[in-house]
Amino acid sequence: MTSEGFAFLFYFLIFTFDFCLPNGRGLMETEKNKNHFTGCSGDRAVSENAAALEKMRERLENLKECFRISGLINSSLQLDEVLENIMTTSRLILKADACSLMLVDEKSGDLVFEVAQGPVADKLKSGLRIKRGQGIAGNVYDTGEALLIRDAYDDSRFNREFDRMTGYRTQTILCVPLKIKERVIGVSQVINKLDGSNFNEEDNETLSLLCANAAIAIENARLHHEIVHSRLIEQDMAFARSIQLSFLPRQMPALPGFRFSTHYQPARQIGGDFYDFIPLDDNRMGVLIGDVSGKGVSAALFMARFTTDFRLLAIRDPDPEKLARRINESVCAQSCRGMFVTLLYIVVSKDSGEAVYVNAGHLPPVIWNSSEGKYLILRESGGPPIGILPDQHYVCGKMSLSPGACILLSTDGLVEAKDDRGDLFGWQRIEKCLRAGESDVDSVKSRISASLSEFVGEGPQADDITLVLVGFEEK
Repeated sequence: MTSEGFAFLFYFLIFTFDFCLPNGRGLMETEKNKNHFTGCSGDRAVSENAAALEKMRERLENLKECFRISGLINSSLQLDEVLENIMTTSRLILKADACSLMLVDEKSGDLVFEVAQGPVADKLKSGLRIKRGQGIAGNVYDTGEALLIRDAYDDSRFNREFDRMTGYRTQTILCVPLKIKERVIGVSQVINKLDGSNFNEEDNETLSLLCANAAIAIENARLHHEIVHSRLIEQDMAFARSIQLSFLPRQMPALPGFRFSTHYQPARQIGGDFYDFIPLDDNRMGVLIGDVSGKGVSAALFMARFTTDFRLLAIRDPDPEKLARRINESVCAQSCRGMFVTLLYIVVSKDSGEAVYVNAGHLPPVIWNSSEGKYLILRESGGPPIGILPDQHYVCGKMSLSPGACILLSTDGLVEAKDDRGDLFGWQRIEKCLRAGESDVDSVKSRISASLSEFVGEGPQADDITLVLVGFEEK
């Protein structure tokens, strides 16, 4: 029940307090006929009305306390504090010796003890689980209805094991579900009244009112936690994205006789795609594309370090085969949590029009030359991904480029892009895109991007998509 609901009930009871005594007469009527009570069994009638008044006053005080306490329950969005507030107030208002609260684990469907108060609360393990339908609490969870047990040991649903373990003696139990609409999210129970009496229907109504408000407070605290957690993840992703982008080239390199172009389309969930252009000397340019395993900040940081190390080693020793071996040994020695890298590295030369490349577990390069009608996937050379096993040998491949040729390098986000039916973009569509027009790098990039966008449509992008295009114009 909301605070507004408590307020309505509170003022409604003040009204009924004045007009709804058990004998059917209000206070005004009682005052008017005082002589009648004293003349006709007056002592008994006055005594009954006095007892009724006292009971009504106590009931009203409890509801006033419920109204006041509702603010305390809702005063925090930290779930632990909310649960403790619920238990403290329930125990105080109902004058109970002990109390506990369990919440439903959405994954397993079990009730899980979250908080307990009382003489042996420290012996009740946090995280203790109760199956649906098991014991008093499990039964309330299953039916969604409160249970008022006047004598626990006379009820077959009561589990005596806890009493045996702790030496505590359970006498009377009041167990009430925590509901959001008709969905049970937990169970609250109070045990044994301090004065030795049993819980009654008025106690049931009071605890039910508290639990109605408590359920809302718990749900609000959970939603708050989810929102905060979601924001932290978004900040984490934004940080990872900034790291990733900061290590990508900001402009295309210049090498006479060659043209370069790139397409980088990040997914929402950070991947580890990267590419780089490494000037080796006036005649040669290193072209790198790769993908780090994993996602998020860890993948972005790993990628940042890897590209830095790779660039330094490439400048020292530009031979692709030796470079692959050295970077593999370095990553194997430093890698943690099983992270690895797939990469394709090509060294192009302006004088010869030839290219030497090494492939470490990556997608193969594709050559398209529209003037010759030549389409070729170079699958022959390669080795395992970087960082999986030390002491690996990587075989280099060579390609001789004719003027007008375009080399397409890509990450698996292109081949594995899916449409709304789950079909993959695949190699056949890549070949169709290339054969559909000229082989200059800008034209090829434009056709692939347009075809990919039409294929995927409005569906979510699962992985980064990266293209690097190298066009050979003349020797």
